[in-house]
Amino acid sequence: MQLSRPIQLRQPPPLWFVSNGETTVGPVRTDLLLRGVFHGRVPDDCWVRELTWGSWRALGEIREVAALRRAQGFGGGVQNALERPGVKAAGLIRHGRDTGEVLLFALHAAVAATGAEVGFAHRLASPWESPITRAAHGDGTHGLLGARIAPSDLALGAARARRIVLGAPDSTGVHRAVAARLTGGVRELSGVAMLPILRERELLAFIELGRRGHGFRRHDVDALELVGQVAVEQIERAPS
Repeated sequence: MQLSRPIQLRQPPPLWFVSNGETTVGPVRTDLLLRGVFHGRVPDDCWVRELTWGSWRALGEIREVAALRRAQGFGGGVQNALERPGVKAAGLIRHGRDTGEVLLFALHAAVAATGAEVGFAHRLASPWESPITRAAHGDGTHGLLGARIAPSDLALGAARARRIVLGAPDSTGVHRAVAARLTGGVRELSGVAMLPILRERELLAFIELGRRGHGFRRHDVDALELVGQVAVEQIERAPS
């Protein structure tokens, strides 16, 4: 007898309203809320409510915002930690308190370190299951949150083979698979990259990035390797 797998409904991404007591804006996605916090456009005394909540909460009670506030211990503050390549960007990952938060900040760190304009983080719940898109960066990307990557996807195959991929969007089938997901059919890219997040030989997740102005450069590999290393270290410390 063949058993059918249960249907998994896609969870819609959270949407936030922000209020200073006089003016309310929203709904906005999590990455836009965090961007406002990064650059000081959302003051600390604001109140926040997720679309489905019945009450308001202080800004600092939001988990992702609290993690960024903890990151202010870095010299130069949160904004510089995100915008400087290399160690500063990767250091933010160490404030992730669970695997999902670690991957969110790993995506932001990879974007900051390489200058990418668009990106995804895909997580494997178990080695035998297909990854699910858990974090997104860039305009028009959040429609794929919760989407499952096909087992036959060439980028997933490259990630399982423990390969970091850089190059033009049409270089190989792997590059084209990454580009197709990142472009969404509406944007042109000059370069794509893919970073597998590996614990020894086990694939935990992979990150895809895209750039418009020019392609990724060879030294971007060093930054991506650092992001992957720090992400794995933090995932091992943090609860799943």
